[in-house]
Amino acid sequence: MELRIAFLTRRAKGGVSTKEEAVSADLIRVGRGTENEVYLPDPRVHLHMAVLRSTPDGLFMEAIGTGPLRLNGNVVRNARVAVGDTIGVGPYDICVVDPPEDKDVAITVELTQPMGDDVKELKERSRTSLATAGMSKRAWAWLLFLVVAIGFIGLPIGTRFMHSDDNTGGPLSVAHKEQISFDIAWKSGEMMDAHKFFADDCAACHVKPFEMTTNQACAVCHADEPHHADPVKFPRADLVQARCADCHKDHQGPTPLKIENQTLCADCHRDLKSGSPSTTLENASDFGSDHPEFKPTVSTDPSKNVWTRISLADNPKEVSDLKFPHKTHLDPKRMRRPDGKSATLECASCHVEEPGGGLMVKIDMETHCSDCHRLTFDKLAPDRVVSHGKPKQVVLELREYYAARALEGGVPEKTAPAVVRRRPGTKLTEPQRKEALGWAKEKWDWAARYIFSASQCGSCHMLIKDGPIEDWTVKPVRVTARWQPLSFFSHDSHHEMNCVDCHEASTSVSSADVLLPKIDSCRDCHSGGNSTSMVPSTCIMCHEFHTPGQPPMVKLKETAQK
Repeated sequence: MELRIAFLTRRAKGGVSTKEEAVSADLIRVGRGTENEVYLPDPRVHLHMAVLRSTPDGLFMEAIGTGPLRLNGNVVRNARVAVGDTIGVGPYDICVVDPPEDKDVAITVELTQPMGDDVKELKERSRTSLATAGMSKRAWAWLLFLVVAIGFIGLPIGTRFMHSDDNTGGPLSVAHKEQISFDIAWKSGEMMDAHKFFADDCAACHVKPFEMTTNQACAVCHADEPHHADPVKFPRADLVQARCADCHKDHQGPTPLKIENQTLCADCHRDLKSGSPSTTLENASDFGSDHPEFKPTVSTDPSKNVWTRISLADNPKEVSDLKFPHKTHLDPKRMRRPDGKSATLECASCHVEEPGGGLMVKIDMETHCSDCHRLTFDKLAPDRVVSHGKPKQVVLELREYYAARALEGGVPEKTAPAVVRRRPGTKLTEPQRKEALGWAKEKWDWAARYIFSASQCGSCHMLIKDGPIEDWTVKPVRVTARWQPLSFFSHDSHHEMNCVDCHEASTSVSSADVLLPKIDSCRDCHSGGNSTSMVPSTCIMCHEFHTPGQPPMVKLKETAQK
């Protein structure tokens, strides 16, 4: 509803002055409270008196609270009002008038019952100042000054110097710390929970009286805290001389307060090359309007353990040496368990959030794949499987299994020689033992070739079949566990979304596909730190200031000298 308000003031010599305001609101509130659209400052008006609302049937007035309302002189609680009606609110008359073309409603507000001489007479009969009560302002001012000076300055300073160990203002001894500490009056607020165990020891952080906390004082406990960037490569004065307390504020309550304003980051990152021409980092100052495309770290050479940052704009491919089509595994018509029944898989069948909702739990064969991909090798032993991920051990397990079966006897295979089908426990002659082990060698040789075939290990892995079977193996697998190690992301805060909203797994037929959403996908909901229409996203929401691998925030030498 678009409303025009005209406040009328009648002058003593005649004439009327008008002050106009324009208000846009669904509900027009009237009262003495400053949050009301129609603000009536007279003390005889209640904080909340009435509301005006526009409906298809016209303009309606409704009283709220206990204050009386008058419509054309009659006391009412609610009524329909029209142009020409006068609403009485305390000493004010609110008249509904014809609105201009660009407004829905127009009203005039006039104070028609001034307080007048009654207030003046009441003040003359009352004592409303110190002077009329027989007390001097100057005397009270000096008295309060002395109380503040002694209680909040003299006693804290005197206590520190009187109880210092050497009478020079040094730190208090343990015995003295247990005495009453008047400097508690200087505490500016509650300390964070992590610091409360030394909350009564001001000197732990404030090494010298009347001086701010130094970085060296913080480094006593936080000596290993890494810097944001290498000061040698990025020699900016504001970076090298940054104070811990500039961003980490204590005495602000139990929860640590961390400055999140994105201008702290944008001051440097909007033009990195001006201070460091050799940097390969791209500029960024606002997530909604000035931020580069995401650059995940992907495996590019698993054999040499090489990882490379590649922009999603360049459609990176992950070389993991693993075969895995997401599309196939999400299609129930193509998924069959060993018993022949179809298997319906969802994203959550394999991808489970870690505690805290950040990353995903690492996928492994035994937990996520073995139900369907069972490493069996003998129809007569359907429950017998070989180990996963240890090619040389697989061959050894096959040799031991078939050798043991041959020497023990009782093998039910009809095509096997009689020596291995004999009654279990029957003693063997040396020729019989050699014959049994010969059969065992043929079996484990065949089983090893089956295990290392395209239908078993080869269905997921890249095989290396050079030399004898004992040397056969698979290429090392390198699957990315954290795509962007220098940022963080919470799946838990996005739990209302579906996985496919961000990850196009249902159409992926190759494990090389990097199924990460591009920045435009995130910008559907997120924008810069000053956004009011979308989720405001500052730099610190996804990036930590302290970068792992950088030198300490405070030099150890300086810390040791403290």
